[in-house]
Amino acid sequence: MVLAGKTLFLAGPPDVVPLEDPLAALEGRRGAKLWAVSTNDGTKVTECDLKTEPVFDGLCAVGGHLYLVNKAEEVVCFGKSQ
Repeated sequence: MVLAGKTLFLAGPPDVVPLEDPLAALEGRRGAKLWAVSTNDGTKVTECDLKTEPVFDGLCAVGGHLYLVNKAEEVVCFGKSQ
């Protein structure tokens, strides 16, 4: 999780436990999600599917951009280009 202004960003595996493969989300076979949540009222602002799970503590917000480090050892940048 990372707080940027009035938006809380959360990233991780989906909270789904399929009966046929209960460990799929924890073992990275179900991808991951990135959520942006308003701190004003707790509503989800947006959601993004991720191919690879983020590493623990792998989010950073700086200069209007959100950086995410994933388990594929990539740094992904979200934000508007200038």
